[in-house]
Amino acid sequence: MQCPGQDNRYWDGEAVFEAPCPHCGNELEFFKDDSQRSCKKCGNRVLNPRIDFGCAAYCSHAEQCLGAMPAELLAEQKNLFKDKLSIAVRKQLIGREELYKKASLRTEIAEKLCKDEQRGDMAAVLAATLLIDIDQPALMLEELKADSGMIEAVTRLIDQQKPTSDTEQASADLFHDACLLADIQSGSQSEQSPSFKTTSAANL
Repeated sequence: MQCPGQDNRYWDGEAVFEAPCPHCGNELEFFKDDSQRSCKKCGNRVLNPRIDFGCAAYCSHAEQCLGAMPAELLAEQKNLFKDKLSIAVRKQLIGREELYKKASLRTEIAEKLCKDEQRGDMAAVLAATLLIDIDQPALMLEELKADSGMIEAVTRLIDQQKPTSDTEQASADLFHDACLLADIQSGSQSEQSPSFKTTSAANL
């Protein structure tokens, strides 16, 4: 069965549109599921200005469904899920702004540490830093249609379960350090002799 979002039997009149090439102004025709088109006039690759990932923002089979996507769109795909999760967390923490600010700080720090260290499961670490103060974090991930692997990885981090692989250990270290640095920066943890697990956190 084909995914309804990619089955053109379900498309409306907005599914095919034209947009000017930003390099030469030539009109390009896009289908809504095109990630990019090559301009026939100047030869430049042009990203779809109306790209909508829909379920591909969280689906682990997105690449099989849509084909290989350029790096710019893969980054946007990951950011889209993070944004959706952040909005869901903010809604649940209405009236508890300090908790949301701290969650955002943890996530900002975690993202920097993950990029610096280049190891671990970045998506799981970022999600865990957002969800640590949320009741039933797994349920929220299910509602956002995260896959079972993502839910399990986030749950293991939040519950501080013993890592079973090098990737899980790296993720646990990054999660630990992001939480510790956020505590220090928010004043809820003393800066004296913090026990960091990553070089990047110690350098910060």
